[in-house]
Amino acid sequence: MYERFAHEYAAHAETSAYNALYDRPAVLGLAGDVSGRTVFDAACGPGLYARELLDRGARVLGCDASPTFVAMARERTAGLADLRVHDLADPLTWVEEGSVDLVVLALALHYIDDRTALLREFRRILAPAGALVLSTEHPTTAWLRLGGSYFTTEPVEESLSDEHDWPIRAWRRPLTVTCAEFREAGFLIEELLEPRPAPEMADRYPDDHTKLTEFPAFIAFRLIPVR
Repeated sequence: MYERFAHEYAAHAETSAYNALYDRPAVLGLAGDVSGRTVFDAACGPGLYARELLDRGARVLGCDASPTFVAMARERTAGLADLRVHDLADPLTWVEEGSVDLVVLALALHYIDDRTALLREFRRILAPAGALVLSTEHPTTAWLRLGGSYFTTEPVEESLSDEHDWPIRAWRRPLTVTCAEFREAGFLIEELLEPRPAPEMADRYPDDHTKLTEFPAFIAFRLIPVR
């Protein structure tokens, strides 16, 4: 979906309030110490998380469905990460079972039709003591924006941005459905995080800071495989 506006989105995500000062700190915080660990960056986008994970001492591999994003991510990581063009709707046949210490999936789960199948694939590639860290849109945010019943589970086509024509197709679903999918795929929730904005957002993006200190936009999880 992002291929058409990949360069515009990458420039936006690098410094934007919601990406740089809200989601990335939350996801990387849940990831914890990655030094010496093998991390799979699923839906790696332009490589912003992959670069940070490398800088923190991780061995990084990953993928994205957008060839433009993968090219940008390879450039950002200077060829130090094994990044491939791959659609997460398909099995990760090129990643060995139990070979990954951590999977990171930032703001992409809501694009997947068969989320349970993807989560099971992540569980397959994870080492027994591994973890999955992911973020997604907070279900109440979708409900307030789209209206109707909070418990609706359906795909929605809209623009990713109010300011740009960035068409996407994403699933709205209640927290109950998300947690049931985790359980069905063989994961337990180790930590659930409703992020708070980074302090510097107050100076750079005061309106966003005020909004995000009162109401969450995203929700993040650290999941561990059922043993």
